[in-house]
Amino acid sequence: MKKIAILAALIFILSSCSAGGTNTQPSETAGEKQNSSTQPQTQLREDICFDFLKTEMIIQQGGVRTNYLDTPHNKDFATGGEVLSESMGLLMLYAVEALDEALFKNALGFVEESLDTGKILSYRYAAETGAYHVNAFIDDIRIIRALILADDVFDGQYSKLAKKYADRLYDTNVINNCVFDMYDETYNVRNDFVTLCYIDLYTIQLLQRDDAKWEKVFEYMHDIIKDGYINDTFPMYVPSYSYATKQYQHGDINTVEATLTALNLARIGECPQSTVRYLKDSIENGAIYGSYSHDGTKQSDTESTAVYAICALIAKEVQDEDMYKMCIDKMNRFQVMDENSEVYGAFANPVTLDLYSFDNLMALLAYSQG
Repeated sequence: MKKIAILAALIFILSSCSAGGTNTQPSETAGEKQNSSTQPQTQLREDICFDFLKTEMIIQQGGVRTNYLDTPHNKDFATGGEVLSESMGLLMLYAVEALDEALFKNALGFVEESLDTGKILSYRYAAETGAYHVNAFIDDIRIIRALILADDVFDGQYSKLAKKYADRLYDTNVINNCVFDMYDETYNVRNDFVTLCYIDLYTIQLLQRDDAKWEKVFEYMHDIIKDGYINDTFPMYVPSYSYATKQYQHGDINTVEATLTALNLARIGECPQSTVRYLKDSIENGAIYGSYSHDGTKQSDTESTAVYAICALIAKEVQDEDMYKMCIDKMNRFQVMDENSEVYGAFANPVTLDLYSFDNLMALLAYSQG
């Protein structure tokens, strides 16, 4: 009974933080409304965003703060100066795109020193408590992907570590070719479902090149994602699939999660044209909002930096430059361009100073593709 209660709490913790700053980004007032013809060049925007991140968000040990503002420690989700493995994987991927091996090594150093427990990569680190005893598949496999790509881009010294982490992740989070969101090393328990956006098919495909055990994982999880497609009227993806009930969750759609699922498919050349058209039309004719009901009715008026960044990455994968530019234009409205602001360069609310590492790192990845 104790394990069940602990597992329920862990599932809540992971579901509340795995999408970073989802749907908390303010509306257009966060940045200056400008026509694309008057916006600074993309490279400038990328530079000032990274400068803010480097100066204000990356701590001395190489980790990335979850929030800019310090807040009291919360046992249920990361805040303030706490570090998520999510952020570290995104930063490592950006370092590869930027060809910045020093940045990559600094981030990897934090992962090895502060998140690696010897059995898992902890999803969260807090100075008060150290590394948590729970991992998150999506974050671990993102770090593994960064190591694989870094091995190609830099001097070829990262593949062994990528294999080590991949083997451990397989042992803890894969059973009978099924991927599970999280694993608790203290109680040796897992959740009983998979969140569809956790299924990084591209990285699993990379792993199966040198390790046949990932082949069946790819096949099984590929089918789970494909069958999570809602319909051609609302061509997005359901949040999760339960192994216990063998059913998909059909509640409200978190747009960050749904677009990440679409991006995972786009990276292997399988994002449906209907999904791409829906996202492009929504951006061109209005906006994409933070959440929708299962029938496609918006449930929020909030827009998100991260959603537009993810859509920009999808556009690049499907080679739609018009869609990419529209996504970047939408995303740019949330960047603080007032040089007198404390959060100049960041994707943030310049009044409350609320900002999240996830939004800013996703924006940097989107810019890096330009």
